[in-house]
Amino acid sequence: MRGAAGKLSIGVTPWVALTFLPPAVQRFRRRMPEVQLEFFEGLLAVVQPRLCDGSLDFSIGRPPPASPASEFHNTPLFSTHSAVVARRDHPKAGCRTLLELEDAEWVLNWDPASGESISDNLFRKCGMRVPHTIHLAHSLAVVLGLLAHTDMLSIFPWPLVEVTLAKENLWALLLREAVVAGRVCCTAAERRKRGEPGRAACARPSGESDTCLSSAFDMHPQYFETETRRLNTQTQRRRKRRGRDRRR
Repeated sequence: MRGAAGKLSIGVTPWVALTFLPPAVQRFRRRMPEVQLEFFEGLLAVVQPRLCDGSLDFSIGRPPPASPASEFHNTPLFSTHSAVVARRDHPKAGCRTLLELEDAEWVLNWDPASGESISDNLFRKCGMRVPHTIHLAHSLAVVLGLLAHTDMLSIFPWPLVEVTLAKENLWALLLREAVVAGRVCCTAAERRKRGEPGRAACARPSGESDTCLSSAFDMHPQYFETETRRLNTQTQRRRKRRGRDRRR
């Protein structure tokens, strides 16, 4: 495998780019240092045409909706739970159930094709009506800006919660219900045969990498409740320290 040359074009979901991509690229570069990498940021609806025309080798993110006639092949990588997030001083920051959020306005960094699954898995299964307004954004920067300056809520995969909570002045709501879990897959066009670099990048990790990518976030919901409390507490402490430093 060493010494293989070529170019690999990859579509990456924004939150994956901020969390798992850097260590994954480092591991890949150690295995195949001669391969040039080209990245395209975007959700599946954005990168799917590039997968179809062959300008992308594969994408990493939420898999496309299952269909018997699907032209895509999905290789599961890992799964993760999610959290409802809002700005720290949001009027509903103290809510403990999804039912208390029925009248909220939402902005999601998800594909339009995921709309029905969002409604079924998150809202209807909890016995609540689907919110009247759910906005979709194809940019994580747009979502972060709206959360910071409006009363909108969003749903973030747990790894993204960990890297943005303190930095972006966000708050993870400590809800009693388990928030929808998501799968991350490597998606490629069924008819497109990947070369050695593509197979190496899409292969399910093993050993230490498997523990990092495939298992680390597939945990019991109680873990996420504990982590939510811990991260919210850390965020409060950081802000108090900053406030004291500014007064000095």
